[in-house]
Amino acid sequence: MTMKPFVLLACILQLTTLSAAAFEFAPLRVRNLTPTVLVQSLATAEPARLAVPGTYKAFLDLDLASHAILSSSGGEEILLDGETLVATLGLRHGLGERLQIGFDLPWVRHGRGSLDGFISDWHNFFGLPDGDRDVLPEDALAFRYLRNGEELFNLERPVNALGDLRLLLAYQLSVSEPTATALHLSVKVPTGNAEKMTGSEGWGVSLALAHDRRIRLENGTTAAFWGGLGGGWLEDGDILAAQVENWAANAWLGAGWSPWERLAFKLQLDARTALYDSELNQLGSTAVILAMGGSIALGERTLLDLHVDEDIAVSTAPDVTFQLGLSHLF
Repeated sequence: MTMKPFVLLACILQLTTLSAAAFEFAPLRVRNLTPTVLVQSLATAEPARLAVPGTYKAFLDLDLASHAILSSSGGEEILLDGETLVATLGLRHGLGERLQIGFDLPWVRHGRGSLDGFISDWHNFFGLPDGDRDVLPEDALAFRYLRNGEELFNLERPVNALGDLRLLLAYQLSVSEPTATALHLSVKVPTGNAEKMTGSEGWGVSLALAHDRRIRLENGTTAAFWGGLGGGWLEDGDILAAQVENWAANAWLGAGWSPWERLAFKLQLDARTALYDSELNQLGSTAVILAMGGSIALGERTLLDLHVDEDIAVSTAPDVTFQLGLSHLF
């Protein structure tokens, strides 16, 4: 009898008994990929617990969103039809007892894609709004905005380009087994391209306070709650410069439950104030996104994050966004 099945079984058992030291109740990195929001490169939710001094945490996130919006109000008209894929390389480094430095560097692709049919079926199954997919052609690309008859942007050809680099500095205000609080400062560097809608070509600065609390339940499982509140300044840049709201606020609130040491389910709300002066929801309304997913420990130092994001405030974000993230602790 061959020993291969027994060897395979032993490997599986070994994997299931690995310590999940890499597991953490970190917030989901929710991104609003609406093209006019993406160019502002708003900071994502950051954890209240910083990297251990001397260690590095690297991650690669893939965010995919489908757009299907045709809207007008007063003298404004916007068309967002297409797909956006963002690959973000991030790094965090514990520097001293209370400091952390890092960066997020995105690569942005706007294209025609092929998810319209799948997403329509997704929304029909869950009874969710389907945007304007029934009146727009499938798998097309058209990002266009007109104000009082003047066309202020128009993208109809697929693009691949670097997005805006974000530099990060964090300070650990307090940390203990049950609770932690940290202050996060980020600077948006205009490395993106306004013509390709991968960046605003304007600078930005934001400051946020993050807090979390972990709870050991009576049945031996673990739960956690986390949240944050931030604000920032945005330079006008080269996209809708006359309408940019130079000051914006954002917040996040989440909860997680870990039934096993290698798995956690997470639910998170992200909100931010309007980024533009406009009567259109896509530009001038507060955005609220619900993210549903979780984290899986693939080993002692490696995590896989998966989540699906829905626009709770309809039309202020893509109607569905999928994210796959892989992180590793060095």
